[in-house]
Amino acid sequence: MVTKKKYLDLKLYPNKSLNRLSIFFLRFFFFIITICISLYFTSMGAWPVGVFLVLDFFLIYYALTKSFRDSRAYDRIILKEKLFIRKRNRKGNIKEFSLEPSWLRLKVSYYNNSGHLCIISKGKSIIIGNFLNVSELKSLAKIIKEALIKREAEILSTR
Repeated sequence: MVTKKKYLDLKLYPNKSLNRLSIFFLRFFFFIITICISLYFTSMGAWPVGVFLVLDFFLIYYALTKSFRDSRAYDRIILKEKLFIRKRNRKGNIKEFSLEPSWLRLKVSYYNNSGHLCIISKGKSIIIGNFLNVSELKSLAKIIKEALIKREAEILSTR
């Protein structure tokens, strides 16, 4: 029997361009600029420019908020006696999966420069790494494969 040793413990998360404080200052900066320019053009009688600037501000605000929210997602992969996968989406919902590592198959699927890694075991298929690029997915598959080989070698040596 395999001991409780961890062969692999990975946490995958999307690239985070800005932290919470940076996003706050960026929003504040855009807000001040938008207000100043909108007031200037409105005082000159060109109120539609002010309206469109405010609309632009809300679009930028939404994009920054969505980007920060999306960066909270992660995939966690733990290989012990079984392969445990924990997926957290951007809303905070967590799904956990447990797979038998002896029957695993890894498949990297990609189109252009985005893709995912599909872990298949006994008819179950779990997709991880949607936010990784192709080279990161290939290196992830290689790391998981090496950990699986190490685990199987230890199991065979204890028999």
